[in-house]
Amino acid sequence: MKAKCIGVALLLAASTAWTPAFAADLGGDCCADLEERVAELEATTARKGNRKVSLTVSGWVNEAVLFWDDGFETNTYQVTNMVAQTRFRLVGSAKISADWSAGYLIELGITGSRSDSATADLDDGSGGNAVGVRHSAWYLKSKTLGKVTVGQFSTATDGLLDAHVANIGHFMGENSPAMVGAFNLRTAGGGTGPQLRNMMGGNSTDSAQIGEGNRMNVVRYDSPALAGFTLSASWGEDDQWDVALRYAGEFSGFKLAANVGYQEWRDGNNSERNCFGPVAPKTRDQDCQQFGVFGGLLHAPTGLFVEGGYGIRWDDNAEPALLGEDDSSTQWFVIAGIEQKFFPIGKTTVFGGYQEWNVGSSPAGYAADVPFLNANLRAWSLGINQQIDAAAMDLYLLYRNYDGDSTNGAGVTTEYENFHQLMGGGRIQF
Repeated sequence: MKAKCIGVALLLAASTAWTPAFAADLGGDCCADLEERVAELEATTARKGNRKVSLTVSGWVNEAVLFWDDGFETNTYQVTNMVAQTRFRLVGSAKISADWSAGYLIELGITGSRSDSATADLDDGSGGNAVGVRHSAWYLKSKTLGKVTVGQFSTATDGLLDAHVANIGHFMGENSPAMVGAFNLRTAGGGTGPQLRNMMGGNSTDSAQIGEGNRMNVVRYDSPALAGFTLSASWGEDDQWDVALRYAGEFSGFKLAANVGYQEWRDGNNSERNCFGPVAPKTRDQDCQQFGVFGGLLHAPTGLFVEGGYGIRWDDNAEPALLGEDDSSTQWFVIAGIEQKFFPIGKTTVFGGYQEWNVGSSPAGYAADVPFLNANLRAWSLGINQQIDAAAMDLYLLYRNYDGDSTNGAGVTTEYENFHQLMGGGRIQF
């Protein structure tokens, strides 16, 4: 009995704060008191279904204030920043042998007011005040053979163009609609032009992420890292497949990231819309491909960095000779800045960027859009981020200026008013 009491006491001392008052309260039956204390601790602790699989709870909250000016109207909204949406995740793992392990990922995204759905008439966005499944998947992993993941998960090319070498990925990315929303551009007379996000990506299977994958229901394979290189491939969604090669390494004080990937959709479900083609009749399967490449370099001693990316997407179902459709869309961007610990609280990142889109046809039939055969959009940015290490927090401010033009079926080109946005917010991790 004495040995049992000593063992339980040592276990509690290692897991929780021990106070003199509590030690003094121990009566003659020490084990009864200690077991009661253990029960109290278990009641206030995240619990697992079993002792074989670990459980880690993490995530962050990312909320911001968005000010916008379309040349005729201005307003300010509070939004959930969808560049790195508020989320929490449950991650588990279990060791099978020295080489093999298994685990799972469940990640839920939380939105109050979606930044990617904000418009001049609606400041709470479609899908606001909602919880959605971002990831739900299990995996088997071998140190020598690689990792297989099954479920709703990132395709091989997801994150291909957003592999930042500086700490800006929570508010600055190639997926601009997440920052600017679904606002319509204005014509010179104040009329409503096309939506910004359609100007960035057309009515594609993955609007405004040209060259970039997303989360889908897939089977994915990731190879072990070899000299900094990792190969990934995924398949799913009746049918899409993609493959990507990534490199991450450091040499002579430089941090380098480089990615390249290719993706195809060949959907056999005619109820799905085509990549760019007419909405009705839905008689053609999807037949789209895209390619993306990214590179980033950061000099650790000075904090100077530069990164850039390029993406192109094709729609083999477009029929330029018959319909006058442009069957391709492209985007490219470059970002440069400095990241240094100017203040004791954490690193500061200051940067500027430029991004440009040339987007294929946006046909009639989308109620929120104005038809065009091709469109051009440009944006330049200035941003700053301040880390607060003691609170696992980032505070940021981003300014973006958009201007663009489009050409309709009659060959008439329209220039649109500049669109200004200023977003300031914060992300705190847990």
